Formats: sequence, C-alpha cells, structure tokens
Amino acid sequence: MADRLPDNLSLLYSRFGSDAIESILPGDRFHVDGVEFVCKYVPGSTSSRFYIVKNLELVDRYRTLCEEISGGTIVELGIAEGGSTALLALLAQPTLLVAIDLEPERLKALDDFIDQRRLQDIVRPLFGVDQADRERLRQLVDEELRGVPLDLVIDDCSHQFRPTRASFEALFPRLRPGGRYVIEDWNADHVMYDAVRKELADPAAPNHGELVTQIQRQLREDAHTRSVKRDPLTRLAMELVVARSSLTDVIAEVSVDEFWISIRRGTGEIDASAFRLSDHYLDHFGFLPPAQDGGD
Repeated sequence: MADRLPDNLSLLYSRFGSDAIESILPGDRFHVDGVEFVCKYVPGSTSSRFYIVKNLELVDRYRTLCEEISGGTIVELGIAEGGSTALLALLAQPTLLVAIDLEPERLKALDDFIDQRRLQDIVRPLFGVDQADRERLRQLVDEELRGVPLDLVIDDCSHQFRPTRASFEALFPRLRPGGRYVIEDWNADHVMYDAVRKELADPAAPNHGELVTQIQRQLREDAHTRSVKRDPLTRLAMELVVARSSLTDVIAEVSVDEFWISIRRGTGEIDASAFRLSDHYLDHFGFLPPAQDGGD
C-alpha cells in the first residue's frame, strides 16, 4: 500500500473494507503514449503508471469524447489517483486542462507527469478545493481561463447531489454554446443499494453476518451524524430532464445512460453570477419535492 491515502479512499476503506473497494474494478491495463493505466481504485500511481477509476468500456467513451473536443479547454472535477487527468491530457491534447480535487495533498505522480512532459502551462491541478464552494470554484476557473470559454466539464467528484449541483451551476454558464457537461456515476447510490440488497438476500453468502453487522453499524452512525436525509444524485438527473422538457434555450440536450449524464449548452444567454438550475424549469406535475438536504 502506498504511503499517500486520500481522505475519500480512507473513508471508503473504513466503511466497506479495502478488499471490497479494490474488487470494484478488475485491474485491466492499457497504454497511451508510453503511460500504463490500471483500472483500479488503489493508491500508488507513478508518472508512468496511473490507477484510473474507470472500466475499459468507459475509457472507450473517453476516447470518443476527447476526439470531439481535441485541443479544447477542459475542467475536471475529481483527480483521485490522477489517471483520468493524465488520460485527458494525452488523448485530448487540450489547450488547458484544469483539474480540481478536495484532497489537500498534491499528487506527486501527476506533478512528475506534468514536469516530464512540460505541461505546466496546460495541465493545472488544483488541490484543497471544495466543489460545493461556488464562489471559489468560479474564481479559480476564471483565473485559469482568462476569458476563454470551456469546451468540456467532467464531474467525477463527490457523487453527491448538493455539491454536484453547486458545481454545475458555477461552471455550466462558462461553457461555450454547444459545449458539454458530463456528470459521471450519477447512479452510484442505486448501484450500491442494489449490490447490498443482493448480498443481504442470500444468508449463505460469504461474510453475510459480517456484512449485516457492518451495515447496521453504518446506519446508526449516519443517523447520529446526519440530521437531514440527503437526496441521491439521481435527483439532479431528474431536474435536468425536467429542465430540458421545458424546451429551454439554455440547455440544448440531456442524455442519461449507465455511465453519465451529458448536458449540452444551448445558445441562450446566462447570468453566470446568478445561474440556478431551478430557475429554468417548472415542476408542473410534482416530480421533484423540496430537496431533502436543504441545498440551495
């Protein structure tokens, strides 16, 4: 195990155990321009071998996406072990790639990769940034962009509703018309609940009793520390679909599949300082009750 253990990975290890987390991806490998990528969520990336938290099918989606916006400007939310940042830099050949992460400690592997390839003016990793902090996110991105609109935003960060919507409202107005905003793992809560339900339904499954005890303990801890139940990220997918159903000229297209939500910006003008998604749809049929986490 590497010395550096990001807070988010440490939290997952404590909740579910390292074996469970490390078994999510099979460890498939591929190479791009002399760099090896390993499909796994573990620490220990180097400048020539990055761990990437994506399966090969999603990596192929990235290849297509990078062909579409080759040479463009990109913001990536969520650096993890640096794999997706390095992959975007190699495949998209961007004029600017700003990568942001809540983890305060810099990732040496990514810094070395940038230095070795002389990408200091192109790949700009920013650590210790909360994606829910709209004002700071706007300020940092604007400082890096210097008036140039974005071609692509990829959010593979917290996978939580309120922070993800805050980032969307801060960055979506900074896309050029036709630019694309991608939110990965929008169904993460559903996938996890389905997996847990499947395991609990089989008392003969290995470690069944241990899993039941662990889940019960986690539920007690969550009930103690969280006074308000939070909405899953699924809610944002619903809000975006309802917004598109209103035929707004701000959102030109919304597509949802098992990997991500993809939103294309329309040609309508947006007040970047005051943009709120809820201002661009009317919930005529009551699909969206008030947000449970009180997020603005």
